[in-house]
Amino acid sequence: MTQTEPVTGADLLARSLAANGTSHVFFIDAVLRRTLIELGSLGVTRVLGHSEKAVAYMADGYARIAGRPGICFAQSVGAFNLASGLQDAYLGRAPVIAMTGRKQPSMQHRNAYQELPHAPMFAPVTKFSAFVESAADMPRLMRQAWRESVTGIPRPAHLDLNGLQGEVFETGLVHEAPVAEATFQMTVPPHRPTPPDSDIDRAAAALRAAKRVCIVAGEGATASKAGAEILAVAEALAAPVATSLGAHGIIPTRHRLSIGCAGDYAAPPASQIAPCSPSCE
Repeated sequence: MTQTEPVTGADLLARSLAANGTSHVFFIDAVLRRTLIELGSLGVTRVLGHSEKAVAYMADGYARIAGRPGICFAQSVGAFNLASGLQDAYLGRAPVIAMTGRKQPSMQHRNAYQELPHAPMFAPVTKFSAFVESAADMPRLMRQAWRESVTGIPRPAHLDLNGLQGEVFETGLVHEAPVAEATFQMTVPPHRPTPPDSDIDRAAAALRAAKRVCIVAGEGATASKAGAEILAVAEALAAPVATSLGAHGIIPTRHRLSIGCAGDYAAPPASQIAPCSPSCE
C-alpha cells in the first residue's frame, strides 16, 4: 500500500506498532528516540528498563499475557545483552520483536568501538532476523517479522536498524502506509489446524476403551486456550491432568484431578502417575 505524502521511518514504525494494537513498548536508552516521541503522541506507553535483558523479559511477559508480539528496543552497544534476554521467550514460544541499532555499513569490519556482528548472537534465539538498511525496507521487513513471530510456533524476531541508535532508519523517508494486517492481530498463532472428524472419533473411541487415562497438556493446549475442554474430558474420564511448564495453570491447580507439572519439575506423586522424560518441559 502506498501513500502520497512521504513519512519518516520513525513515523512509519510508530504508526505501524499502534495500528497493530501495541499498548506498551520496552526500551533501554538511547535508541529510536524519534519513534518513542511519536509513540507517546499515539497513546502507546513507553517503559524504560534497567537493562537490555530486563526489557526483553518485560516484552516476553507482555507477549504471553496480551497474546500479541511484545516490542523491545536497544541501541547497538547493548544488542548482545538484549539477545541474551530472548532465551526464555524463544524456549517459551513467546512472540517478541526485538529491535537494535547497528553502526552504519561504512563502520563495519573496521574495528569500530563496541561493534560486533549481531546476526550470530540473535540466530539461536529468533525465528527471523534482518538488517533494515533504510526506511523503505521497513514495511516489508516489519510485516515479515510480525508474521514470523506469531505463526507456526510463535517465537522472537529481530530487526537490526541502520544507525547506532537507529537514527539512519528513523530519518529516512518512505511512501507507504503503516503496516497492519488484521489476520495476524487476533490470536497467537493466528492459524490453528483442526483434525478431520474421523480422527476425532477414533481418538474418542480409544479413550473410552482405555482402562486408565492420564492427560498431559502442553503448550499447544495453551495456545488453543483449551483449558475448559481439557477439564471437561478429564472429568468425564476421571483422568488426572499433568502439564508441561508452559501449560501450568491451564486448569485450576487446586482441582482434584490436577497433579501439577510432569517431567523434571514434577513432585513424586505426579512422576508415578505420569512418568515423563525431560522433553516434557
